[in-house]
Amino acid sequence: MANKQAVLGSGARFTGKISNAKSIEINGYVEADLTTEKVTIGSTGKFLGKVDSELVVIAGEYEGKMQADSVWLTETSRISGEVHYKSLQMDRGAALNCRVVHNWNEADAEKIEETNENDEVEEDQIEEK
Repeated sequence: MANKQAVLGSGARFTGKISNAKSIEINGYVEADLTTEKVTIGSTGKFLGKVDSELVVIAGEYEGKMQADSVWLTETSRISGEVHYKSLQMDRGAALNCRVVHNWNEADAEKIEETNENDEVEEDQIEEK
């Protein structure tokens, strides 16, 4: 994984598209679209753009649309835009000014609907007796 890790240092600026990095650490300013396994935005980092990642850790600023399995927002994070997640951890002090959406797959949603429908049928049968 070391050969697929990218680091953008504090004070650096980047605009464009980032690809083929398994892990990226951002301590500078980035305006880009990013698909990777892990993104870390340090306390001095600012990211504007779209992120698609398995794990996102934010201590700095993020603005854009994020799709992630796990998101960890530290006490210094500032988030705006839209965050789609499966698991979200937020430390006290983290600031969100965004749309937050829990991702679940359609199979899970259908199971919940079926369970609710079965419960309603059982209640109707009990009332009829």
